[in-house]
Amino acid sequence: MRSVVAALLLGAVTSSGAAASTEAPTARCTAARPVVSSTETAVEARVLTGCTAGELVVFRAALTFRAHGTACTAVSEELEADPATEPQWIRARLELACAPGEKGLLGSQITVEMHDQQDTRVATYGLGDSYTERNPAARHLWTVEFVAGLGDLPVALDPAAQTSSASAGRGSSRTISDHQVSAG
Repeated sequence: MRSVVAALLLGAVTSSGAAASTEAPTARCTAARPVVSSTETAVEARVLTGCTAGELVVFRAALTFRAHGTACTAVSEELEADPATEPQWIRARLELACAPGEKGLLGSQITVEMHDQQDTRVATYGLGDSYTERNPAARHLWTVEFVAGLGDLPVALDPAAQTSSASAGRGSSRTISDHQVSAG
């Protein structure tokens, strides 16, 4: 009798477990708030995004955005999440500003590093620029939009902007950069 009950329980657990295991866990993407650090001559913002399916991390992307000059500051930062199921993505928008230094040198550097579910770095890409500004009152503003997630990412709003992208396993990311100068 014990073996019959044990067999029935085992069958019930196995059949309900089998049914549950055939359903793929829902993928969810999230991002940490941007971390901003600055000195007198540079400002740096970092954004970490990740996508999980159940307890398994299936994709990670890290953005590092650095601008240099003098009197550098982070002007704004915002995060937006796609509430839908896959395709699912996170959009981070950052604005960093600097004035020219004594020699008028300014610039920015953007680096994105992506990892797959085995935590292997599978893609790295970047964008960068440098300027020599003769107007000491000028203010340089860099705006970066970083989109990372699973499936198809939303269409870029400005096809004329400087863009770079890559994919890693189920995930991908795109970075769009814009640079503006105001006379101050």
